[in-house]
Formats: sequence, C-alpha cells, structure tokens
Amino acid sequence: MPKVPCGGAMKVKFGMCIVAHAPLQEQIRLSVLCEKLGYDTLWFPDHLTFLDQAEGVDAWTVMAAVATQTRKIKLGTAVSDPHRLHPALFAQRAATLDQLSKGRLIVGLGSGESMNLDAFGIPWKDRKVGRVREFVEVFHGLLRGCAMDHDGPLYKLKGARLSVRPYQGRKIPVHLASLGPQMQRLAGQVADGWKPVVIPPTHYDGYFSGIRQAALEAGRNPDEIDRGVPFAFALFDGPQQPTVEQLAAAVRPYAGALVWEPAIEQMGMEWNPPERFRGVGYHTVNPADPESLRLYEEYCRWLPDEMLSRFVVAGPAQRIREQVRAYVQAGVTHFEITNASPDVVSSIVWFACEVMPEFTGRPPTAFARAMNVLIQPLRKLGLMRRLLPKDLDIWKKVGL
Repeated sequence: MPKVPCGGAMKVKFGMCIVAHAPLQEQIRLSVLCEKLGYDTLWFPDHLTFLDQAEGVDAWTVMAAVATQTRKIKLGTAVSDPHRLHPALFAQRAATLDQLSKGRLIVGLGSGESMNLDAFGIPWKDRKVGRVREFVEVFHGLLRGCAMDHDGPLYKLKGARLSVRPYQGRKIPVHLASLGPQMQRLAGQVADGWKPVVIPPTHYDGYFSGIRQAALEAGRNPDEIDRGVPFAFALFDGPQQPTVEQLAAAVRPYAGALVWEPAIEQMGMEWNPPERFRGVGYHTVNPADPESLRLYEEYCRWLPDEMLSRFVVAGPAQRIREQVRAYVQAGVTHFEITNASPDVVSSIVWFACEVMPEFTGRPPTAFARAMNVLIQPLRKLGLMRRLLPKDLDIWKKVGL
C-alpha cells in the first residue's frame, strides 16, 4: 500500500464539487473563491435533471463563465456520459472550452445514470463498456486535427475533421468514472484519471489493483493515472460537539449518491436491506417515475447512521484531517470534495489553510490565511452557522 514519503509530503490535488442547487451567480463566486484559496480543480455535475429541486443547468456553459473569471484552477465535468451527444459535438465543445480556459479542461466521463437518460428516451441499460471505449477513441481521434476514418459498431466517420483543436494542440485528459471490473480495466487502458465512488481508505488500493494491472498490460505506467476519490465532509468545530443524530442529518442528503453496495460487502459490513430496496440506488433512480423516486428517498432514510459514517466524514477537524491522511497513504492523488458542513464558506477556508498544505507541498495562499484569521473565531464560537453568506454579505467582504 502506498505511503506518504518521509521527509516530504506527497503532492496531492484537491478539487471542489460545485453544487448545482446554488444559484448560478453563487456557483461562479464560489468557483472564484476556491481559486483564491488555492484549490486545484472545480467539478461540475453534467446532468439534465436532479433528484431535488436543483436546476439542471448546462455544466459546459457554467464552466465557460467560470473560465472567464479564473486563471489557474482546472475545470472538469463530474461526470458526462457517451449517450447524449455525438463524440464530434462533444469534442468540439471540449476543444472550445479548452481554448477559452487556456488548457484547463478535464473531461470526466462515465457510463451514465438513469435520471439523465430513461425519461428522455435513452435506455440507461444500454450502458455497454464498448460504448464508452469507442466514444473515447473517436473523441481523441477528432481532436488530433487530422481527417479521421472510423468504422465502429456505433460511429461511422469518413474523412471527418474538426476545425478546432484544444489549447496549444494538447491532449485533453479524460478521467473515467469506473465502478465495475470492466470499466476499471478500460480506465487502466485509456484513462488519464480514475473517478470511483466512495471507497474507504482500507479498501482503496484493492480496487485500484485492477486498473494498475490493466495499465501494465497496455504498456502504461499506472503511477501516471490520476487516482481520485469523492470526499464528502461536514466540519463541526464549534464549542459543542454534535450528536450522532446531528452528524447523520448533515450527511444524509448525500447518502444515496455516496454509499455503494459492493464496497459495503467488501468491507465485511452487514448488508441486509429490505427486499423492496434491492437494486435501488443513485444510479438507478428515475426522478420522472414517482414510485422510483419514493423508493429511493425511503432507502436514503433507511440507511443506518453507522454505515453513513464509513462513507461521509462528519465531526471535528482532527477526524477530517486523519481521514484525508488515510486516503493519501492508500494512494489517492486527487480529492473531489463535497462540502456538507453547516457553514460552507468557513469550512472551505479552514480546509484550504489547515488540511491541504500537508499534502500539496504548498503553503496556504495569502488570501486563504487572511480569510482564516477573519473567520476562525466566528467558527470556533459556533456563530458562522447563523451567518449565512447572504446575511453576512461575505462575497462583498472578500472582494468577489
């Protein structure tokens, strides 16, 4: 199992998932804030619809807006699928955004979810690994700038040539969301990064082993594959420690998306859901079907608190630091953060100042240090939970 090297921190990247239920202007402001705080990446959900009342805005348009307001932070989809767009249109869109952002795009790609497909007449069950493989092949081929011929089972191209290329002709990295063994094998063969579901640190390297083996067989260096993990945390750092019920309440909205049945079984945890929940989960729920949505919501309420605690980290600062450390020792090189904390702004600042530097090899930015000095006393007194960004007008105070 990989270890943090002695005498220096392993350089790790930290990205922030931008929640879709925030108003568009707040998404842009939060993105700018993350860059000022020193985060490495921003991840945007590429959905047509969501399970809650969030607007299904176009991730690519939002990323384009963010690209004009930022300079360094990388932008990625979490995740796109190979069903809704022809790879030629997808490649054109990606190359255009890569030029606009001056080479900062990462494409996150998976096999899709029912909520974005079934209700729109695209069968989610047609999520063959071969479709993803061919999509990636055509995507990269079209972005090389040469005329392309391709005769595959899904796409037929003859002399196809895109008139746009990525920034400075670079290869746009593709990170694959890989759950099953076939997708993991594909990730080892063709992906620049791996985007799994939540896997506890104790089992992370075991899941990566299939990707490592596939990469070696393909003549690739597995150490060059970016190894991601979704990292949901809720910081409770006030004078009074939260109860188990409060911790569970903070993370339960993310339960269905983060708890993965095969990982539960691998960890040896007892898993005996009622029969009605067999096959129910984030990837299978169809929000256009009232019965499917009702069962999913009931399933999320049923998930035991102890199980949630294995997939979402909630509690005091030290517990969150220790979990990050455990993941890095397991081989994670890229954290994709979902922030479930009661006070979002102060916890983002805290994480940038007091967690990230140990693993990135970089000190906190001057902006992050100044913000932490301003906000930390309020957080320690438990006041930030009552001072939401709208009430505090925090955006104006930090020059956003």
